[in-house]
Parts: sequence; C-alpha cells; structure tokens
Amino acid sequence: MVKKNNSHQSQGGNVVQMFECCPVDTCGKKAVRSAFCEKHFVWFKKGLVNRKGEKPKDFDKKHQIYLRHNQSVA
Repeated sequence: MVKKNNSHQSQGGNVVQMFECCPVDTCGKKAVRSAFCEKHFVWFKKGLVNRKGEKPKDFDKKHQIYLRHNQSVA
C-alpha cells in the first residue's frame, strides 16, 4: 500500500500574514489594501504615513499639501 504525500498541507516559511485592522493610530477599520483601509492606503502612497502607520515629523506640512491637491483636482 502506497501513502500519498500531501504537500498542500505544509506551508513554507514565506507565508505573509495579513493585518486585520488598519495600523494607523486612530483608525480601527478593516484592512483592505496593503494592510491599510482605503483612506490610509492613499495616505501611505502620498507619504503621509509609513508602513507601520506612523506619521512623519512634517506630517502637518504634507497633509496641507495633500488637502490643497485634492481640492484642485475635485
């Protein structure tokens, strides 16, 4: 009798664990894209938060530029 080896069951060491909620301080929404909610994913792409959800030292300056850009586009 031959036993079949189930290679599906063993996971390698390169499995990525997804975050359940957005890592930004005051946000508790479910993570949708790259561990961020939709709003904070855009902030991440614009440089307003880093991968850990932390704001940079010059957040106020960057946030004002981001808001002005959104007003001119809309």
